[in-house]
Amino acid sequence: MSTTKFLFVLFAFVGFIIVSCSDEPQSSVNPIDQGSLGKVVIREFTGESLPTGVIEPGIYRYPDGKILLSGHRGTVWFEGEFLPGDTDPDLLTGPGEVEINGITDPNTGIGEWHGKLTLMPLAPEAAGGQWEFTYHGEATFSLTAWEGGPGWTIPLAEVGHGSGGTLTGMQCRMVLVVSAPPEINTWTSTAHDGFIISH
Repeated sequence: MSTTKFLFVLFAFVGFIIVSCSDEPQSSVNPIDQGSLGKVVIREFTGESLPTGVIEPGIYRYPDGKILLSGHRGTVWFEGEFLPGDTDPDLLTGPGEVEINGITDPNTGIGEWHGKLTLMPLAPEAAGGQWEFTYHGEATFSLTAWEGGPGWTIPLAEVGHGSGGTLTGMQCRMVLVVSAPPEINTWTSTAHDGFIISH
């Protein structure tokens, strides 16, 4: 190979390496930032939820002193509160149904809970749509968890999607912090870090 050809190949190879190792960030698609994918709206909220009735009490078992509940189904009321200045329709507040499964161990003061939650917003703007959530979380026992006395605290990570009406395609997430007495026969809860995503 002649010197000229050798140098040409060498410079071409070095140029390729430099381009390949460039520190310039590669283009990525961020669904919130890319206007070509449509506008994304995020609405933050808090709230609270209370049990209003029992559809199916489920099965309580007490293996080795633990409290095991499976298949409980009940009705709930969820009250959403959006940020000041958010004047869009309340697409959360309304009745719902919850399925509860879990186990807690009074001896160790810990437990695991999971289930499903359906919310049916009353706002006419929801057009009959509803939210379908799944949730899971760890329970911890303390001496002040239930109305200032002993009980359980269960922060549940809830992930939901809209189904039907104007909620179709929307997503919703929140942390529902549940408080319950030692025997876990009732509960109250507050929603934190909630947000709705719509396109």
